[in-house]
Amino acid sequence: MSPLGTRAEHRVTEKFRVSVGGFPREDETPATWEKPRYGNVKRAAHTRPLARLASASRLQSVGRMQNVIAIWRLAVLVLVGGCAIGAPPGFSTGNTWTFPLVDPLADGRLVVPVTIHGHGPYLFEIDRDARTVIDPHVAADLGLPVSGTRLDDYHDTTHPGLEMEVTDIEVGDLTLSYAVVAGVLAPNRFDDDGRRIYGILGREVLADSAVFGFDRDRGIAWIQSENAFQPPAGATALSLSNTSSSGTKVYWQPVIEGVEVGGVAVDMHPTFAAVPSELDRDKWHAASLAPLDWGLDLVDPSGTARHVDQLGVADRVDVTDTSVMREHVAFAPYGDQRFPFYHLDGTLGLDFFRPYSVAADWHHGKLYLKPRDGADADAKLRFARWGDDLATCLPDCAHIELLPPRDDRPAQPILEVHTDPSVTGDLELVVRATTKSGKPLPILEINLPHGVHGLASRLESRYLGAQVAVVDASPFPRFCPESYTGGGCIMRQAAQVP
Repeated sequence: MSPLGTRAEHRVTEKFRVSVGGFPREDETPATWEKPRYGNVKRAAHTRPLARLASASRLQSVGRMQNVIAIWRLAVLVLVGGCAIGAPPGFSTGNTWTFPLVDPLADGRLVVPVTIHGHGPYLFEIDRDARTVIDPHVAADLGLPVSGTRLDDYHDTTHPGLEMEVTDIEVGDLTLSYAVVAGVLAPNRFDDDGRRIYGILGREVLADSAVFGFDRDRGIAWIQSENAFQPPAGATALSLSNTSSSGTKVYWQPVIEGVEVGGVAVDMHPTFAAVPSELDRDKWHAASLAPLDWGLDLVDPSGTARHVDQLGVADRVDVTDTSVMREHVAFAPYGDQRFPFYHLDGTLGLDFFRPYSVAADWHHGKLYLKPRDGADADAKLRFARWGDDLATCLPDCAHIELLPPRDDRPAQPILEVHTDPSVTGDLELVVRATTKSGKPLPILEINLPHGVHGLASRLESRYLGAQVAVVDASPFPRFCPESYTGGGCIMRQAAQVP
């Protein structure tokens, strides 16, 4: 049996199957992805106790907190004024800022590298609906004084957390000079599919007074000032409303006008933080959702996880009076209980927006969806987003070849990979495979830690005779399971939702 296994052989929350470099032993069972322990990982080796952070919080002066409150009051006044059209306060010079996405073709969460006051880079996930939240290892790296705060989870339960003032948050070519951010007390809360995720990049950076967008085919997300933004040519505009269908004001969670799930009108908030969409369980029957056993672990901005063991699949989701329609959309039960004065019907997540490049103009209440062009045409653009080293090297410095099976495993082709000595750091290669007839096969990810320049691994029989090509790369490989450390591994992409 191939070490990559099949989709039905592992839990659906495990997004990738793993194959070690070299050939598996005859008695080797398929390796499934489990979240690794990070004791041997570079930045996870910090051992500074949180007691030090807690003691620092007691040293915070009332005067400093009053200054913070005054700053936030001023920021609220600026936002309420609604007339700022230039760069948001604290942004570096310019009107357009771009930052690279890590592994955008996996259609997972939006992950970006972030540097804070010269420390990092750390991988953060994007969530415009949350405040910026950092892992305690980042807080220890920064060595800043902290105070205590409370973080609300989606069940409206509060948890103890940290709060601190940080400077020089760098994301791509954007620098935010100052922000007050929150922190969770326990590490590894946001880790996802073999990646060490150090926090959430929230509304301090993704300001409502600017336009936010992402383009998976180019491998970038971007922010643009309102006066510089022009709606993309060929995009469909969706209207956002601050009033629900019942007449309730929903300022913090605007809804897309005209959404119907299974022909039923619903109030749905667009979210770019989670892959699955969500719908209130009470609406499933009316919307004719088909229940499907499927396990997911969903983590909210407080770092609190909830497990979902069943999804509902809708035949179609429409946005009336537009051309936007998706078939076969899966919904988790809607779980956000933080807002006492209104309750939405659910959210439309990244899975719903998968076929589109997206621009969100929150201030003017518009979402712009443009159909994606296809990943293959933009490989050079994706390589270029990491700067000169990878842009000039790829794809020539990474060599992949699909070899015929050996006699002992006649149905399993061998993927052989090696990189030039010029590749000196960690490297992730994303390989697109197609059958002889052009049918796409699951994407393969080759994870090569620093110093590993090659591996060979058997694949499943469906890859026999396939055409393979490197279509993306990043300096942020996933961690291989502990039993494979040091040698690299190949992972096969599997959908987080059906």
